[in-house]
Amino acid sequence: MERSLTRQMTARLTTGMLTVLVLATPLLYYLTMRFYAEDLMEIMRRYGIRNPSIDLEQDVMAGVFIQFFIILGGMLAAIFLVMQFVPRRLWRPFHQTLNSIKDFKVEEGAVWLSENTGVREFSQLNATLNLIMHTSVRSYQVQKEFTENASHEFQTPLAIVQNKIDNLLQDEHLTEHQAREMQEMYRELRHMSNLSRSLLLLSKIENNQFRMADNVNLCRKINDILPRLESLAGSLPIATDYRQSNLTLVCNDTLLESLITNLVVNAVRHNRAGGNIIISVADKRLTVANTSDERPLDAEHIFSRFYRTQSNQKGNGLGLAIVKSICNYHHWQEGYHYKDGLHVFTVDF
Repeated sequence: MERSLTRQMTARLTTGMLTVLVLATPLLYYLTMRFYAEDLMEIMRRYGIRNPSIDLEQDVMAGVFIQFFIILGGMLAAIFLVMQFVPRRLWRPFHQTLNSIKDFKVEEGAVWLSENTGVREFSQLNATLNLIMHTSVRSYQVQKEFTENASHEFQTPLAIVQNKIDNLLQDEHLTEHQAREMQEMYRELRHMSNLSRSLLLLSKIENNQFRMADNVNLCRKINDILPRLESLAGSLPIATDYRQSNLTLVCNDTLLESLITNLVVNAVRHNRAGGNIIISVADKRLTVANTSDERPLDAEHIFSRFYRTQSNQKGNGLGLAIVKSICNYHHWQEGYHYKDGLHVFTVDF
């Protein structure tokens, strides 16, 4: 259990003072006997005072213990009062710094912290934090500019080359061998284009370049994109089961659509002829299940980048990694399990 620094300092000061007093008790006893009790005994002998009821050693011991507890009580009270009021002023710059950086977000820019707090250590701390935040913001801006520029610079030449190949494929003078080679080039270019878009999307998500400002009804969103999902599924039927039709999410609408699409595309690629896909919403959970002849997948690695169950598997291996990244961005929980011949992917909101 963690304790505040003030409490730890109080406990250590109290322990230290108690140790000093315990170790000093024999010295206190010796000094009392040497300079007080012996003088008193000398006076009693000089004036012939006899009082058998006086046990000087016992009285000295009692006096020493009384002094010990009085001093201990006074010191404990002093330590308590000092540690209750003095640290509040001393630690005020630290708490101001803590409150300032608590809501720091790199995409919103650095938070300026005063470097003249009146306490040298806290001023140095704020100067270091200012340097770290400004460096982080600059790095974020560079990455953001790169992803924005790369999105254009990568896709434009790929689109041009694809158009060139399209034109060449329409040339009636192409031989059959040349046409096959062109088609293979076209497929590879399309794969590169999809891979580039997926990597750029992952980069944007991880750099927090999306805003979570939308209130989206999940079932309505699925219905809106269902025609496109059915087009992706081809001959595979998609069944929907909405047991919580009023589930509304605070999220980025574009990323939610990407999450649903990637789950359905994954269900299509790992399905079998005559199979089906089931999308259900219940208990704050989205479930996408698909039939398949494949054995259960590795739940620990299935959401990793470029993970493939087979070497000849279609796709770029980033679909489920994008799903995981979107879930992390929104603080959702992705999951996978195999049940009754179905591969079941879940997202808990």
